[in-house]
Amino acid sequence: MSEHTRRQFLEVAAATAAATAAAGLLASPASAARPVVAPARATPGVPGRSPRSPRSPESPESPESPESPESPLPVGPGAPFGSYQSEIYLAGMTAGITPIFTTNLSDLEAAAAEVLSEAARRHLLAWAGGAAAVRANARALSAWRIVPRMFVDRAERDLGTTVLGVTMPAPVILGPVGGQTEAHPAGEIASARAAAGLGLTYVHSSRASTSLEEVAVAALTGQRWFGLDWPDRGGPDPVLLTRARVSGCTHLVISPPQPGQGWEALAAIRRAWDGPIVLGGIQDVRDARRAVHRGLDGIVVSNERGRRGPAAAGTITALPRIADAVGGKLAVLFGSGVRTGTDTYRALALGAEAVVIGRPYVHGLALGGEAGVRHMLRTLLAELEITLAIAGVGHHRDLSPSALVRD
Repeated sequence: MSEHTRRQFLEVAAATAAATAAAGLLASPASAARPVVAPARATPGVPGRSPRSPRSPESPESPESPESPESPLPVGPGAPFGSYQSEIYLAGMTAGITPIFTTNLSDLEAAAAEVLSEAARRHLLAWAGGAAAVRANARALSAWRIVPRMFVDRAERDLGTTVLGVTMPAPVILGPVGGQTEAHPAGEIASARAAAGLGLTYVHSSRASTSLEEVAVAALTGQRWFGLDWPDRGGPDPVLLTRARVSGCTHLVISPPQPGQGWEALAAIRRAWDGPIVLGGIQDVRDARRAVHRGLDGIVVSNERGRRGPAAAGTITALPRIADAVGGKLAVLFGSGVRTGTDTYRALALGAEAVVIGRPYVHGLALGGEAGVRHMLRTLLAELEITLAIAGVGHHRDLSPSALVRD
């Protein structure tokens, strides 16, 4: 253990002990046998403090206040993401408090399926008719193996980056997912607030179950983009795009056109939106080059919605070629199949500037509302930072395909 890591571990231990002592959790041996009751100002989802009691669907979770800057635990945008594992361990060791659900992010979908209604499972977990594409994405990602490095001191690590002019504490974006109240009564409000609490960018779907304005009020400090379906021949709804801008959305993320649709709608989108525009669903170098030619600001390499036929290839296989062809000419993001911090590492090593996640944070939402989304995100970010350390990398911008080997 490096001196920096040892010091960080001890600081977290001291903070956790102080927090638990203040809460009276260590007052007597008898208290360990009683259920832990969080103090009135407890922060939901933070190990060492109990989340709020579960709410029934008839009583939606109310917006929760952002994490307090005076909290003795290292949470929020300024915290070292990798310290989360120590925080969880010490909270369990000193107070018997465990995370609200597993830290094995590969198990989240199965866990979420157990708490969702049949209608919610069809809407959120049915893979939009593209189960083959989802399986292909998972296989293709796992085929890339991480190469560990010895004798490389990477005690100081940095996940910070800038994507399309937006400074981010980590290269992770919460992608647009509609109908989130199917997963939890707090829906998009909970997801946006969890993202804002960590300084991450949240993309609000045009198919959301909560309005742009409600999310803007609930997550005032968050960086928000807007996700829009590719419009039909009538062009985009200018009123909707105006609402998105007024509500604080700075970038537009467009889903790919359906088969048979051309580029005609893009001119109308450009006229209605004066900020950066990102196009999703890119899987071919030729389409990526056309996106550059058409003046788009970024692309998401993804088989979005899984609607690419039964023989779909894992999208990560296309990422290196696309990044080599157009990287530097526009922002290249990756958005298919990322479930864990190691998946994120793989995508960054193969040329992505950031990853766009969807299902994983909705799984967290289903399992724990805002606290569940926060726990899922902090787990992924901790895993990413620790993976960088194992690989001997100080910053993800230093990654290249040589950091991986392929089975």
